[in-house]
Amino acid sequence: MSEDSLPPRVLALDPGQKRIGLAISDPFGNFAVALDTIPGFQVSNPIPKLTEICKQYDVAEIVIGLPLHMNGDESEGASKARELAQQLKDALSINVTLLDERLTSKIAENALREQGVQSSKKRKTGIIDQTSAMLLLQDFLGRRSNLKFL
Repeated sequence: MSEDSLPPRVLALDPGQKRIGLAISDPFGNFAVALDTIPGFQVSNPIPKLTEICKQYDVAEIVIGLPLHMNGDESEGASKARELAQQLKDALSINVTLLDERLTSKIAENALREQGVQSSKKRKTGIIDQTSAMLLLQDFLGRRSNLKFL
């Protein structure tokens, strides 16, 4: 497969109050890979950093976790996720999809606990945020190929 025929890369964001977890699709569009954690709006404006990452990885689409309550109602963070989505659409002129992120953080925490990653270390490095973004992206990629990962 030539580089010209590779699917466009997708960036996933798991926006939290303090941090935004990032994951990127592999060059073939099959798997999600944890990428980084950047400060969220409470700390600084993440749009310039996200724009830089999108250019660096030639991102053609962004998926943002939409925090919902278990009953399907939007949580307080949902309006922030919608605002982030609109800002990225305006800044990059690419497709931005909001995807239900219920339980991704809990699944990420449990998976990391099973791997022996300690709680305080997870919070300091933002690994839960990255893992949540990775789970969100893998779910999105799976839906595209009619597979379900969550």
